[in-house]
Amino acid sequence: MVFFRVFFRTFGFLSALLVFFLIISILLNLSNNLQESKFTMIEGDQKSNNIIGVINLNGPIFNNSRNVLENNFYDYINPEHIRLYLEELKELNIKILLVNINSPGGTVTATAELENILKNFKKETKVKIYFFTSEILASGGYWIATTADKIFASYGSTIGSIGVSGPSWYYYNTPLSLSSGLLGQSIETEKGIEVFNQNAGQSKDLFNPFRKPKDQEILHLQKIVDEIYEDFITKVSKNRKIQIKTIRNNIGALIYSSTQAKEKFLIDGVANYRSLIEYIIKENNYDDYKIYENIIKRSLLGNFLASYKDKNGDKFNICNRFEMSINVITPLFLKEC
Repeated sequence: MVFFRVFFRTFGFLSALLVFFLIISILLNLSNNLQESKFTMIEGDQKSNNIIGVINLNGPIFNNSRNVLENNFYDYINPEHIRLYLEELKELNIKILLVNINSPGGTVTATAELENILKNFKKETKVKIYFFTSEILASGGYWIATTADKIFASYGSTIGSIGVSGPSWYYYNTPLSLSSGLLGQSIETEKGIEVFNQNAGQSKDLFNPFRKPKDQEILHLQKIVDEIYEDFITKVSKNRKIQIKTIRNNIGALIYSSTQAKEKFLIDGVANYRSLIEYIIKENNYDDYKIYENIIKRSLLGNFLASYKDKNGDKFNICNRFEMSINVITPLFLKEC
C-alpha cells in the first residue's frame, strides 16, 4: 500500500513536471510566432506616391535560428526576414529604401545571402537604396552596405573592419588535467592526458586542441580566409570607387570614426537620422512624401524574456556560434561579439 502511494505521488509529480515543460514549450513557440514586423506609415502625406520604406536592423547577421529562446532574447539580422520585408515593400511600391542598421558583422554565408537579396531587390525594382548607422557598421555589416547607392553614419559611430576571420585553433600543449566548474573550464599542462579519436580522412580531426596544427592545414585555412577577403575588398573597391591597393594597404581592417570613414570614402556623409531624411527628400526633389517603417511587435512572453535577459545578463550568447565559423564579424573589443 505504501509502495503504491509513493509510486503514484512520484508519477503525479513527474507528469506535472512534463506538462509544465510542454506548456512552456508551446508558449515559447507561440511567442516566437507572435513576434511580427509590419510596415506602418509613420509620417508624411497619406496621398503621396513618393514612398520611403525604412527597415530597422540590429545585431549580428546569421541565418535562421530555430532556437526559440534566442529568438526572444536577442536582436539579430536574418536574411530570410529581410527577404520577407522587401516583398512587403514591393507591394507598397516604394521609391526609396532606407536601411537603418547597427551591426558588428556576421557569418560569411548569411552576409553573402543578404547581399544577394538586396542586389536582386534593387535590380527588380530600380529602387534607390540608402544605408544609415547610428552606432556601428562594421565587417559583414559594411559588406552588405556596399549594395547601397549611398551610405551615411551619425557622428561618433564606428565604420570599417574590412576583413575576414577564420575559426581559431586552440592547442593545449602537453595537458595534464581538465576541469570544469562555476568559474569555467581550467586546464593544467605538463604531459598526462592521452586522447584517442576515430577518424577517417586526412585532417578529419581539424581543430583538435590536443594536437598541433600541421603547416599545410594552417596554410589551407588561410587560403579560404584570403579568398573571401579578396571578394570583400573587390566589392568595396567596385561599389565605393576605391582602389584595391588603397583598401589593402591604407584602410585595412581597422575601424574608423564616421568622420575618418568619410575622409577615406567609406561613407558618403556624416548625418543624424532626421537630417538624412531631409537630405533624401531634397536630393530626390520630392514635394511630398510618406514613410513606411517596420514596427516589430513582440508577444507579452517575448517582452518578458527579453526583459529577463537584460536584467540577468548574457545567458544564451549567440555570439558563441561565430567562434568556429569563417565570419566577417567585427573585432572582439567592440563588445557585440
